[in-house]
Amino acid sequence: MTTMMQAGYWVKPETIEVRNNPLPRQPGEVLLKVAYGGICGTDMMIYLGKHPRAKAPLVMCHEFVGTVVEDPSGTFAVGQPAAINPLLMCGKCYACRNGIPHICASLGLLGIDRDGGFAEYASVPLNTVRPLSPDLPLVQAALIEPLAVAVHAVRVSDLAVADETVVLGAGPVGLMVAQVARLAGACKVWVTERSPARIAIARALGFKVLDSSAGEVLPTLLGGSKGTGYPVVFETAGVQTTVTESAKLVRPGGQVLQVGMPKTPPTVDYTLLSFREIRITPIRVYRQEDFDLAITLAEGDKIDLVKPVSHVLPLSRLGEAMELARQADSACKILLQPGS
Repeated sequence: MTTMMQAGYWVKPETIEVRNNPLPRQPGEVLLKVAYGGICGTDMMIYLGKHPRAKAPLVMCHEFVGTVVEDPSGTFAVGQPAAINPLLMCGKCYACRNGIPHICASLGLLGIDRDGGFAEYASVPLNTVRPLSPDLPLVQAALIEPLAVAVHAVRVSDLAVADETVVLGAGPVGLMVAQVARLAGACKVWVTERSPARIAIARALGFKVLDSSAGEVLPTLLGGSKGTGYPVVFETAGVQTTVTESAKLVRPGGQVLQVGMPKTPPTVDYTLLSFREIRITPIRVYRQEDFDLAITLAEGDKIDLVKPVSHVLPLSRLGEAMELARQADSACKILLQPGS
């Protein structure tokens, strides 16, 4: 077996270096051969030097899958396909002691607080490894982590069977949320987006899509609800425009799921929220059961994990991939394939 590997390092804002390193074996941890790693908005924050915790040099990527190479515990056989739940909890704080460890006071993630999946091999704690069926293509399994975010958002929402709902933003998570909402019984899911590439993907998935760059979102959606608004609105873009729209589109007594993570704190009209008793439910990551349900949905072919993938690039092109993700106009989910 090889003793060296390629790894893509973020070394300073807007700078990536692909290096040859020894395999990252850590005592008691599972060594994974990475098949695919996905670029997420969090990786972009790190790349731009805007993430509050990430420290260079760092192997980014918390959305990755692969096969087990070594497991000192003997829990997993060599060659076992696996998804990685990247959450690192302390196990001691109030949240961890009370069944909500996904909002641990010192929550960390692989690829943010320690090296992650933009490498040929990754060392991961045993409790992060989730076995997968060999029948699930790993290129599709690479979307399980963002799917888990969507599963969590829909499960904690008030969405009911036969509701109409709105998803603001058709990035990878937005497309996952829209699909899970439909699977949960929404009779119609409206999706808004300004990127032509992402609009095309959302339409190919069968959603009613509004081009937000055309200024048609509020009048069309409010007209469609006869001015009342929608019981549940999912904000997944994390930008001021959609944060503002979400409060205007939800009906009195309704709920906004704040799924997108704003890169800068948005302005929120609390008077509007108060007068209509609109509830804002922030979404950070997911519970363990959400991640496991995401695996079940992926393995059961209940969610399209093919169309959201716009690019699969070799790890050697990580810097180019980050710039492609930064522009976003022609890209959706970008996957890096180590070893290719």
